Amino acid sequence: MLQTLTLPIIWLLFYALGQIPRQRSLGFRRGLVAGASLMLLLLGVGLQTFAFYVALGLLIVLAGVWLGSARDGPGRRLAFLVALGGVVILIAVSLRFRDYLQKFFVLLPSLSYLGFRGIAYLVSAYRERRVQFSGGLMQMFFLPMLFLGPISRVEHFDEEVQDAHREVLQRLAMGFPMLIAGNLCGRFVLDEILRLTDTPWWEFWLGALANSFEFYFTFAGYSHLIIGLGLLVGFRLPENFNHPYIATSIGDFWRRWHMSLSFWIRDYLYIPLGGSRKGLPRKCGNLLFAMGICGIWHGLEMHYLVWGLYHGFLLAVESVMTHWGWKPLQRILGPTYRPVKVALIFSLVTFSWLLFRYRMPEMAAYLKGMVSW
Repeated sequence: MLQTLTLPIIWLLFYALGQIPRQRSLGFRRGLVAGASLMLLLLGVGLQTFAFYVALGLLIVLAGVWLGSARDGPGRRLAFLVALGGVVILIAVSLRFRDYLQKFFVLLPSLSYLGFRGIAYLVSAYRERRVQFSGGLMQMFFLPMLFLGPISRVEHFDEEVQDAHREVLQRLAMGFPMLIAGNLCGRFVLDEILRLTDTPWWEFWLGALANSFEFYFTFAGYSHLIIGLGLLVGFRLPENFNHPYIATSIGDFWRRWHMSLSFWIRDYLYIPLGGSRKGLPRKCGNLLFAMGICGIWHGLEMHYLVWGLYHGFLLAVESVMTHWGWKPLQRILGPTYRPVKVALIFSLVTFSWLLFRYRMPEMAAYLKGMVSW
């Protein structure tokens, strides 16, 4: 279903939707775009999957509309907590029974993304009270975001962008070459690690680099296309990538990689836990917990949890070093500090993508292959 975003017919349809006269109300235009997204979703996934997915999304939308209009009081707060808990349970169930759900509901869009968008929507409805039904439909059902993100917030559909065709062309010019590059890199990524025999050590190292760039080019390429489709219909979706492989720290990396997820984790997990306001030990614990949740959000498997905790540990180490003013590399390397730091962070991130892709037995075999010279 994700590959349909590259089809010319989809771009022509979204271009046509973007030509709706501006005299029409924002609610009308949002409803029309959401309706077209739902129609395309139905054609793509079939009635059974469509009904299941839309029913879940509509429950969240209606809960948000009610929260936005209800009077303050214990009942409203209780309803908010129940709705929030229901979405968290939905994410947990979707992760635990992912294989079963995908067999029963063919081409089911990501319920993890649905859940994160739903939590952002419910929090906005509870805090700001400015949500509308048409905005909720866009937040939950805008087709380009359903399978990969970015993770929008309902506020992204409150203002319209006009005459962004030049930027749309720029997104196309960046997105398609990135997808081609990602496909080329994918050819050097090693699969079925436990069955490999007599594979030279350099292929493991080449595969690690290819794996890192395949993730980036594919994910960033689709993100450019998704943002471009949003601009075609008049809405600016959040940026998702900003040259993450030139980051000079792990914190800097997460401000550049999958930015909508990073900011979601920050705003809805890390800061509510206390962020950095309650001392350094609590801050480090919050980082480990938040990144651990980020890991298992991708799947209930050990390698995802290890990947998340790995990044949480690195963020915690950076926080300790910053707190105490420790900058050993900068003191030793002087002017060459920055390029060396970029290379170091890229190496740490490239290792983490091996953790992300391979299960733990495969990871052990991969590391053994890297040193089998």
